[in-house]
Amino acid sequence: MRSKEFLSQPKNKAKIVQFADESKTLPDGSKIIYAESDDKIVLYQKIPFEAGVTFVYDRHTGKIFVNGKEGTNQDKRKMISLGSYLLTHTDENELVTLNVQTKGDR
Repeated sequence: MRSKEFLSQPKNKAKIVQFADESKTLPDGSKIIYAESDDKIVLYQKIPFEAGVTFVYDRHTGKIFVNGKEGTNQDKRKMISLGSYLLTHTDENELVTLNVQTKGDR
């Protein structure tokens, strides 16, 4: 993702990045979906046969939430690590970026 492209978008927009092919997984068998808006960064990881984990980072407060509960600095590091894992094991051509209009911008 290009941060300049994201910064030039109108307010109340969000981007979602995921594999274009829904059957594609990362080497560990998991799937990761990345989303960002002006307010938050969200990363969702689903490992087969396990419950999914949702990380939500609030850009304004610097707080992180994991599955709806306030997280720790270790959770922030885990979120960064998962984002890096996604980028390391994918080719840009394998990903699709969805631009989403959020409430208030309709």
